[in-house]
Amino acid sequence: MSWLENRERTHSAKEILKVIWPYVTRRKGFLIFIIIVSFFASIVGLVSPLLVREVINNAIPNEKMNLVWIFGLSIFGVAIFGGFMTYYSRFYSAKYAQQAVFELRNDIYEILQKISLEFYDDENTGQIMTRVTTDLNAIQSLISFTLRLIMNGLVFFIGAYVAMLVMSWKLGLILVALFPGFIWLVYWFSAKVRPLFYKARRQFGDVTSILQENVTGAHVVRGFAQEEDEIKKFDSSNTVYRDLRIKTQVYRAVYFSTMTLLIGIGSTLVIVVGGIAVTKQQLLLGDFIAFLSYLALLPGPTRQLTWLVGILQRSLASGDRIIELIEAKREVQEDPNAIEPPKFLGNISYKDVSFEYEEGRLILNKIQVNIPAGQKVVILGGTGSGKSSFVNLLSRFYDPTEGEVLIDDKNVKRYKLKKMRQQIGLVLQETYLFNATIKENIAFGKPDAEDDEIQEVCKIARMHDFITSLPDGYGTKVGDRGITLSGGQKQRLSIARTLLTDPSILIFDDSTASVDAETEAQIQEALNILSAGRTTLIISQRISSVHYADRVLVFEEGRIIQDGSHNELIEAHGLYQEIYQTLAESYGTDIDENDSNQGGYE
Repeated sequence: MSWLENRERTHSAKEILKVIWPYVTRRKGFLIFIIIVSFFASIVGLVSPLLVREVINNAIPNEKMNLVWIFGLSIFGVAIFGGFMTYYSRFYSAKYAQQAVFELRNDIYEILQKISLEFYDDENTGQIMTRVTTDLNAIQSLISFTLRLIMNGLVFFIGAYVAMLVMSWKLGLILVALFPGFIWLVYWFSAKVRPLFYKARRQFGDVTSILQENVTGAHVVRGFAQEEDEIKKFDSSNTVYRDLRIKTQVYRAVYFSTMTLLIGIGSTLVIVVGGIAVTKQQLLLGDFIAFLSYLALLPGPTRQLTWLVGILQRSLASGDRIIELIEAKREVQEDPNAIEPPKFLGNISYKDVSFEYEEGRLILNKIQVNIPAGQKVVILGGTGSGKSSFVNLLSRFYDPTEGEVLIDDKNVKRYKLKKMRQQIGLVLQETYLFNATIKENIAFGKPDAEDDEIQEVCKIARMHDFITSLPDGYGTKVGDRGITLSGGQKQRLSIARTLLTDPSILIFDDSTASVDAETEAQIQEALNILSAGRTTLIISQRISSVHYADRVLVFEEGRIIQDGSHNELIEAHGLYQEIYQTLAESYGTDIDENDSNQGGYE
């Protein structure tokens, strides 16, 4: 479980409102219009019982038919006006909420684009997806329903109570006496359900994550015949989610049934006491009927206030999770005074660089190295030796804990991130392709690229002939994560994508580790063309890569323990010679041969 999922604290309603409020108040005129319309829609509901009261108390006893018609038509007019007000209230509240959440969702997505990669290292996809979808939908419901329910519920509730107290303060006091019960019930319900809603939201993220992993990893699941285990895993997580949701429904059932009981007690007392008062002529019949009309209408706004409590609790739980996302770690931030980098020459320097993902656990330890522009450097080392962290600092995916990383004698922190990264080309071991066309994937880093440019880089990457042999050519869809292509084809598309951006510095992260000898030779040929005249860092576990390099850096436990050319390191009788000798002997070749031995070092 990630650091974010495992947090226990919850944010106050004030903290959550502080985040949502700017989105709610951006269109103040629109907001005021909704408040006014919702207010009138609520007030209209209070008028009809008063008109009925006048008909019974004045028009009928005095046989004034003209008043009967006037009051009757007035009730009809009030109903029509109320219908229009209710329509505008519902429609514009929903529209307003959609716009507010639309802007919030865009800002959340922007945060996800800029957030520290450590967040993605820790957090699972399902939790992130749930925050951007389900949790934001809960906020949308809060914005959409709050104004309307407050007006329809609270305004009508208060207005009806005032009217009833005016008509008969004795009957009104019966209902007022039930207030403490209502208040306690709302407090109890809120205290019980908010933690449950939070847990349910988090659990739903786990369910979504398992689903997402199994959809994208369907081939792995089938290949290892793990279908039954994955079904059990999903069932277990889904069961926890189901039980949490059922538990919230238990509290809702208790809440609604108790609320209904309190209303029933009040109604019974009102009918008995009011009926006696009418028979003794202590209360006018019209007042009593109007009182009963208000009493009959009260369950509606009472339910609305109950829904509001539920919506509020769900929204607070979701607001917690959204704020957690907004407050997630952002170690890498652009300096407000950052400069536009010129075209890089490609000089790279690491000055006493140390780095740790977790405090006290060094990944890189006092790295000191200079790489001149245009030099091709192979980086060797075992798993966990610090190779990938070394190059990740260059692109500022992370910042060093100590020391400086420089490009062309300037700390990388002084450059604008986007412009800097556009000059650093990445070819990763796990090539990620989008579910789009070949052309769209190649042009990802340069969307305005011309067809001739795209075709030229594909020729260099030895992919043009293959692409043109496809029925749809460059318009061919590659499928989710490029599933329709082989590993070598995906790597060469990645090389073409990188070449199109014309970077000054190239990073190849074990880009030939999982391909066969023939495919590696094709990729290596493309890499040689791509790296010409550029500073190139090649993370490799294949000893064949050193024959194309000017220099080799050997990493062990976060330190560079050897640095030199292939021939210099062979003569140094250190770790590099041991690795090379072992691999050469395993293939029956001499270590001095500049061949393309296919081997890996872990």
